[in-house]
Amino acid sequence: MAKLRLNEKQRRLWVVLNFLARVTLLSIPLYAILWANPSFDFLQYAVRDHSLFLAKLFGVNADVDGFYLGLSTIDGPFTIDIAADCTGWKSAVAYLALVIAVPSVSNRKRLIGLIGIPIIYLANVTRIAFLLFVLTNAGFSYFRIFHEYLWKIGLSAIVLLTWYLWLTKIAGRVKPEKFISY
Repeated sequence: MAKLRLNEKQRRLWVVLNFLARVTLLSIPLYAILWANPSFDFLQYAVRDHSLFLAKLFGVNADVDGFYLGLSTIDGPFTIDIAADCTGWKSAVAYLALVIAVPSVSNRKRLIGLIGIPIIYLANVTRIAFLLFVLTNAGFSYFRIFHEYLWKIGLSAIVLLTWYLWLTKIAGRVKPEKFISY
């Protein structure tokens, strides 16, 4: 196989393209999970319980019925559903895809990268507890702003920050020369 002759700028672009192609391929499990539509009951119960525990530390009281939380808000009674999408599993899969997609990193360092999953889980539980607090104390209109916009961006930022910290502090210097031929 003939080697490509690339200048430095082309080599960097090739490395980025290769990384993006790997992340795209590693997103296939996400779509397979979505297609299979598995039950996330165990995770929904865990997220519900941990979020409610944290929210209670800030004075939020809720009645629990399965995945539903009944809250007394300033707008009156309100029910929140802890759905499968509330568990943060998609964020965890995206984080794993980012960790796996980085070239020339030892499997040991990738395993250490698994510590990002509990970090993302904790951030998600904190997100839900915060949303319960906002709903209870500020009402539905503020809850909706935080839920629909700020926390979606925030959780994505946490995933990227966690990956960046893994990449810079644990993975170390990535040597693309070991991964591609150019």
